[in-house]
Amino acid sequence: MRMITLLATALLSLPAFADHHGNVPVGTGTFVALMVQAKDPDAYIATLKKNPAPFIAIGSSVAGACVTKTGHDYPGQMFIFNGFASFEEAMAATDKYDAMKATPELMAIREVKYNVMFKPLKEYTLEPGSERLWRLKISTENLQAYVNKIAELETALRAAGHKINVGVFQPIGGGVHEAIHLRAASPSTAASGRILDEAFASAPWMSIWAEASALVDEVLSDNFEQCEILYTAE
Repeated sequence: MRMITLLATALLSLPAFADHHGNVPVGTGTFVALMVQAKDPDAYIATLKKNPAPFIAIGSSVAGACVTKTGHDYPGQMFIFNGFASFEEAMAATDKYDAMKATPELMAIREVKYNVMFKPLKEYTLEPGSERLWRLKISTENLQAYVNKIAELETALRAAGHKINVGVFQPIGGGVHEAIHLRAASPSTAASGRILDEAFASAPWMSIWAEASALVDEVLSDNFEQCEILYTAE
């Protein structure tokens, strides 16, 4: 996937990343996530698939859904994500669609919790599936080193035969709700389980995980989600 004063202000909350001294460069694009509680997540997703008008109206490049499968904070926990090429496009989208003023059909089947933007701090390939999500507290001075280690871990996991995409995401405008996201996406729940089996069998790449974990101040939450693409712009 590929405002100015307001955008500059938002970026001040990002750590200073640079493509030098071996640092992993910041990823491209921006995601906007709408956190909701759905009475029936499957029915809600089916409704969005049948009516992509909201995604088209805001100029989304790609849109999808992630449904929490373990460690729920509440029943029907899930979110809808939209991908954009830039913060400018992502923030402009908030003027084009108000999720609190959706159609009566949507309002009847889900409750909006909050909106948040995310910036990938390393390149991330969007291939949704079985995904483990950690919310992490990491100090600003350790964040770049953490991203570097996660990039190293992703390479090692792939070299070990795993089809996986691992991302680190900085929340923007998430209020008190959000923290750094670490997301590990596998094509199936079985594939996620195989990684866990190897981890508990002391796979060689676990040393990289240990080095990355040493840079984390606190794990705030740990969930498994099932994610899928709902819409892609033509």
